[in-house]
Amino acid sequence: MSNRRLPNIRKILIIRNDGIGDLLNSTPAIALLRQNYLDAEITVLVQPLNAPILIGNPDVDRVLIFDRENEHRRLRDRLRFYQNLRHEKYDLVVVMRTASWCNLVAFLAGARYRLGRYQKRFKNFLTHSWRGQYEKGEVHEVDRNFDLVRLICDEDGHRRLVLNLLADETAGTKQLLADWGIAPNDFLVGIHPGGSSFDKRWPKENYAQVAEALVREYGAKILILRGPDEAELAINLQKAIQSKSIAYAPKSIRELATLITRCDFFVCNDSGPMHIAAALDVRTVAIFGPTDHVAWKPLSEEATIVRRDMPCWPCSAHKCKIGWECTKKLAVDTVWDRVEEWAQDKVAAQNHNRKRIPSARQTPMPSLHGNQSSQSTSR
Repeated sequence: MSNRRLPNIRKILIIRNDGIGDLLNSTPAIALLRQNYLDAEITVLVQPLNAPILIGNPDVDRVLIFDRENEHRRLRDRLRFYQNLRHEKYDLVVVMRTASWCNLVAFLAGARYRLGRYQKRFKNFLTHSWRGQYEKGEVHEVDRNFDLVRLICDEDGHRRLVLNLLADETAGTKQLLADWGIAPNDFLVGIHPGGSSFDKRWPKENYAQVAEALVREYGAKILILRGPDEAELAINLQKAIQSKSIAYAPKSIRELATLITRCDFFVCNDSGPMHIAAALDVRTVAIFGPTDHVAWKPLSEEATIVRRDMPCWPCSAHKCKIGWECTKKLAVDTVWDRVEEWAQDKVAAQNHNRKRIPSARQTPMPSLHGNQSSQSTSR
């Protein structure tokens, strides 16, 4: 094999200042860079939202935060930021986020080598570029990132997301759960009904039906997790669930991750928390709408996706002319079938001796949308 590694690389800057899932699905490629450039100092440029993902990551030496909304809102502050980047004297900048601003920053940093995708403005500032094209439904995001960094790396990487929790973080979560009356052997199901956009959100009434069945048939305890802007959504879901449930807004991404790892399984939309659950190998049932499920499915053998196949997919979700039927009309029964499979596994693992209530497979749950054609896909 020819040597693709670049010579004399002492300092590497990786740009990934976008979403939680974007960064997590970049961690295998970051690990491959570390594997190929063992002696280099690796810095990752992120935004405040996704920065906590990298705490405890052994492949990252430094985290650099660009805060466009606050610290770097003014032009003079941004210019000072760019000047400081140049003073760092990076040998290599890897643009993992495909965006014009990132290509520009790679150039302003003054690195000898600048790797990115040959897309967006300022692409000519790159010295090494990936020039392929991906069609929807073909390649996972992890593999796209591998395709990029393999231009300058020799070995293959491992398709495993990296998210490490610290001992004091997990200890704090145990105390929080105890305060809520959740014992270590309780069957705990986490639900995240949110998502980055309206088209990704399965209706709260549907989540309520699934939660109610889990409580009734398996004695589950329900933990509704929400982001800072999802208070109303979580409260309305809690009201729709007739049984007792807990709704909580984690104080940080790290606390969210520790709560997810305690869940016996997690039910959610396509979202950042979905990728966190995948990184932690928590059993996850992920509901997909118009998103490219091949590219963004949770990368874990413990995860499965449920979706409603539509003749208009792949699509441009934000211009949908039929009201996002792929998400909004995904049948409750379809999601419940997959949830119940894993609930039964949990019951078997705990060797419960109590008499089983007839399952929803024998007594189908009512669907809000009648006999809609739906599909469940295991990944």
